[in-house]
Amino acid sequence: MLGLKPARTRRFKTGSAHFVYEVSFDNHPPVVVRMASKDGRQAIAGAHALSRLLRPLGAPLPEILAADLDYDFPYLILERLQGVDLGMVMSTLAPSSLTDIAAKVAGAQSIVANLPSAGRYGFAVSAREAPHERWIDVLRDNLDRSRKRIEAAGLFDSAPVDAMEGLVAAQRDALDGMPSTPFLHDTTTKNVIVTETGRFSGIVDVDDLCFGDARYVVALTLAAVLASGGPAGYVEAWMKTARFRDDHIFRLYVALFIVDFMSEHGQKFNDNQIQSSAGIRERLRRLFSDCLTQIEAARTAER
Repeated sequence: MLGLKPARTRRFKTGSAHFVYEVSFDNHPPVVVRMASKDGRQAIAGAHALSRLLRPLGAPLPEILAADLDYDFPYLILERLQGVDLGMVMSTLAPSSLTDIAAKVAGAQSIVANLPSAGRYGFAVSAREAPHERWIDVLRDNLDRSRKRIEAAGLFDSAPVDAMEGLVAAQRDALDGMPSTPFLHDTTTKNVIVTETGRFSGIVDVDDLCFGDARYVVALTLAAVLASGGPAGYVEAWMKTARFRDDHIFRLYVALFIVDFMSEHGQKFNDNQIQSSAGIRERLRRLFSDCLTQIEAARTAER
């Protein structure tokens, strides 16, 4: 497609949906090839469409150099952004660098937040395609997936899912009042590309958007940081820049994602096995207990 002969290829093994490779050349900058199975064709098409929509608006996504959405294994060939996933280096970065990265991510999210909304909720490429009429149903879908995974793997019991279903049901009125705001739902410790010195390069792997409470992705990021022992100050900086409230609903989201991380244990995503051990699983149990305490503390403070 590019008229270039590859010298080396290396697969990125952190993806859960696609087969993604870095391709290097002797006399040309490297590129990234994102390939999908036939079942992933819609996601690749979504990434192509959203790149064409968001890049002209200033969203820091890599340039698409070539694409074939009709090939047996649909693919995109993309500019290789300099650096690695934020999570690989964030513990080594200065607080000032993390604050700057958080501001860049919040800025990208603000671009997306200005897109039209159709008042529907959930994951989709366009607002009218969002599958749900209520935000609470997005959370219930997440918990239903977690329950199925946990029961299949047998490494955790399902009590945390039971607890979260009760908490979500109790907050139905508050959740149903959330506006349908479009946001990038996977700008976590992954997919935010930074250099080892802390310079922000851009955001990758935008296959669709989520429509709902834009704090959802921040909560996912905090859950990832807590699970890995990373610097929570990054999330605090993001919340401050975006002027988001750290209330009991936000803390409910964090707890939901800790349960989601529990459900990944024992699963295999796209030939990539999630690391699991007794110590890691116990850490997630403790974090979930802490999250329940924080939800109640936030509710008490809001009364």
